[in-house]
Amino acid sequence: MCASRRKSTKESVMRKSAFVVFVIGVMLMTGAASAADWQKVGKKTVIFGNTEETASITAKENSVSQVAFKISGEWVGLNQVTLNFSDGSNQTIEDVPKVMPGSTSESFSIKGGPKTISSIDFSYEAVSSSSMGRATVIVLGQ
Repeated sequence: MCASRRKSTKESVMRKSAFVVFVIGVMLMTGAASAADWQKVGKKTVIFGNTEETASITAKENSVSQVAFKISGEWVGLNQVTLNFSDGSNQTIEDVPKVMPGSTSESFSIKGGPKTISSIDFSYEAVSSSSMGRATVIVLGQ
């Protein structure tokens, strides 16, 4: 009787382990698929001392339904971002949460559905203590 309980417990543990491995695999595949959908829309290297910049747009033919911001280099806080669309409209995003260098912000939806971005204006502040620092703001679209 004791041997059958051990076998039952062992099978239960193996089933649970297999389920956990399956769930982790699904999560990894979903994350990889969603990360692949993001494309670089624009990029701007900012030099601390300025407070306003316009990002050059590299994906002018592609419309996006949401944007996110990736920061590299020094810490920088985006105060206000204005997305200018090819149809003449624009959308302002205020108080973008500060993003740690190497990380990506939350995504922001484009109001009115997918649109093509023609330019991006943004104001920022240096979060780093370095007065001569640089940061690169990469705009991602999906």
